[in-house]
Amino acid sequence: MGLRDLLRLFFYCSYFIMHKNLEINFSDPKQDRSKKTLDDLLEAAYEIVESADTAKFTSRTLASKSGYSLGTLSQRLGSVEDVFFWAIQRGRKSKLNAFINAMEQFDAQLPIQVFIDKYVDIAFGNMNAVTSKVMRYYDQRFTLKHGLTTDYFDYIDVLIEPYLELCQKNETNTFRVLSLEEARLIFKCVLMLGERPFANDDPIAGTEQHRQIVVENLIRLLAK
Repeated sequence: MGLRDLLRLFFYCSYFIMHKNLEINFSDPKQDRSKKTLDDLLEAAYEIVESADTAKFTSRTLASKSGYSLGTLSQRLGSVEDVFFWAIQRGRKSKLNAFINAMEQFDAQLPIQVFIDKYVDIAFGNMNAVTSKVMRYYDQRFTLKHGLTTDYFDYIDVLIEPYLELCQKNETNTFRVLSLEEARLIFKCVLMLGERPFANDDPIAGTEQHRQIVVENLIRLLAK
């Protein structure tokens, strides 16, 4: 088993162990009709969340959007609030997967400065698309209901394996080689530098000053 396979095994195991308290799941219906109802409700919730208007994260909006009654929502979902948590998590996973795909396609002949500039711009674009209101909604409502678990920010860990593979493939000798543990801690720092100002409604969020702070510190942390 090679290094890449070992990395994949490590992250596969750790991801599902560490995130068992954070993932929102719904019981798998046995009947096709019930499955369609659940799929319709989840898709409607996702579309509502993508609109980024937290005032619409309600059972009435979900009922209107999906075409199902409030009684059906309560019976099928239990907690309507959880379906919006699920939808927010789905959107976050989608954006992280897009990052992973972009890392895998990054030109091995380009230096780390190009990588950092490109992906900070992508990240800031994602933050503006999601809006800080949605992140604050999730932070406030999810932690109120489930508590602030020790693995609350571990969703960023899914980027570590593809980043370490990118470091190995790059031919410019500008990417600093990181251990798994160092990468894990650095990526938490990246999260605090880049995403959390948006979630905390910090006035600096999304400004050119904010971008420069993130870029300069990533170069210090990741470049040779």
